[in-house]
Amino acid sequence: MSQNTRAEGTALNRLKNCALLLCLFAPSVWMIATIPPLWRDVDAYSQLTLRPLVTTFWGHAPAYSYLAKVPLFLGEQLERWRGIAGAGAESGLPQLTDTGVWLLIGAQHLALGAAAFYFLLSISHLFWIRLALAVAWASNAVFYTFAHCTGSESLSIVVIVLLIAKGLRLIRSRREPPWTDWYFFAILLCLCLLSRHANTWLILLLPSAFILTWAHYRIASLFSSSAPRCRRGKLRAKYLRQAIIALAIGVACFGVANSWTHYVARKTKYHPHSRIGFTLLWRLQFLKTLPPPVRAAVLEKVSERTRSPNTRKLVALFGDTQNEGATVVGRSFMREAAALLFPTEAQPPWEKVDMELNQMAYAFLLPPTPEHLQIARTEFLAALKMSETEISDWLLYTTAYFFDHQEEMPACARLVTFRDNTAETVIGIPARYPYFHLWRGVSYNKAALIWLGSLLLLIVSARRKKKNVGAIPSLGIALIAIGLLMTASACLVTEFLPRYALPMWQLLLLSLYIFVGAAADLFTASRVKPPPSRT
Repeated sequence: MSQNTRAEGTALNRLKNCALLLCLFAPSVWMIATIPPLWRDVDAYSQLTLRPLVTTFWGHAPAYSYLAKVPLFLGEQLERWRGIAGAGAESGLPQLTDTGVWLLIGAQHLALGAAAFYFLLSISHLFWIRLALAVAWASNAVFYTFAHCTGSESLSIVVIVLLIAKGLRLIRSRREPPWTDWYFFAILLCLCLLSRHANTWLILLLPSAFILTWAHYRIASLFSSSAPRCRRGKLRAKYLRQAIIALAIGVACFGVANSWTHYVARKTKYHPHSRIGFTLLWRLQFLKTLPPPVRAAVLEKVSERTRSPNTRKLVALFGDTQNEGATVVGRSFMREAAALLFPTEAQPPWEKVDMELNQMAYAFLLPPTPEHLQIARTEFLAALKMSETEISDWLLYTTAYFFDHQEEMPACARLVTFRDNTAETVIGIPARYPYFHLWRGVSYNKAALIWLGSLLLLIVSARRKKKNVGAIPSLGIALIAIGLLMTASACLVTEFLPRYALPMWQLLLLSLYIFVGAAADLFTASRVKPPPSRT
């Protein structure tokens, strides 16, 4: 190949990549120019304005709290340099300023676009397929809406996209992947675990994909001749070995993610710990909908499961609040629980209260009562019928939360999102811009049917063309299963909110894009003519 031809090829590839980037970043540019920064209510406010160790102590994953401080700090310094005073914040922490929040939002959009670009390059070698998938990606408002919103989901979306792209490269490798690829995968998995607690399920992603592929080849070897059986035996050994490696890496990442938070906090009074009991209080609101005799029977059954006097006291306290018709809000119930369990303490020992609430949670969850399972099942099935646009719309409602709870988010009062808007104008944003409604008619069930069709097309095409697609179908199936598990577990431990459906939607779409890219490469490979023989 001549030098001119190589230079022309390089220039053409750059033009193609620029076209992809232009498509992926177009919604981000439009949102930044049109929509004010969105907020995920008081949770995101805490992550941005409190010390990361404090937010970690109160149950938030720590990564976003740490990383978001960088653009906030830069924004504060820029506004100080311009002589603009920022809003108040905890001493020693960056103040909330318009510049800082916009820098954070811009960084999130930039990270999302870069992650999507890397993912598209991973799933297909064909430019037109990449471009078509980039258009489909850009037409979906949900990822861009989260990138335009404060909160840990914004980070989680990005690192999950990168994790799946790296996992796909590991699975597609015909040879043993280099350890550097495993190292990068491990780093991304740690970031996933540190960005959201629900991402713990991702530990099972690659092991599940490799095990499914191993099982496929194990069954296929029973019906093949000796020569293919030998080749499949080598493949089975390879996939089983990689499943063990992936599982070991997942367990190690889980240990590192947990130990890191404890290491950072070891010289302070904060001790990060599970708060599943506090989270479960919102799920247990379903007891209020039960008839009093049924509710009493459920609480008695749960109380009999534990031998702890404190747990029984908490169950009885919860039952009393339900009988009185009071709405059990997490913090108010914790205060009542602290007064009941530790009446002599001047300052409530919140960590001990959390531990006791966790014991009550285990009594409710191991195993869940039929009534508990029924409400979780009902909400999970409702989530499957929900349109993805409802997730985006929900972020507008969480942004409008400020207008009725200004005392909980005082540092937000001077920000452009709130000083120039009202709750009605914020909530009405989707009605003014059709972009937010492009996917309104697509429910998860409908999208799953499209996904199933793409999976069948990939498998049938591979069989007809006698091509080996490796573990790609297994990865797609594992993605769907993990996404559903993440949403189902959320329905089990807390009251369902639209954002809890985000993981199952994200993993479904990533799986669908992978199948489309693999199928397109499969069709194109069969059309490529071999080079002419020189003999």
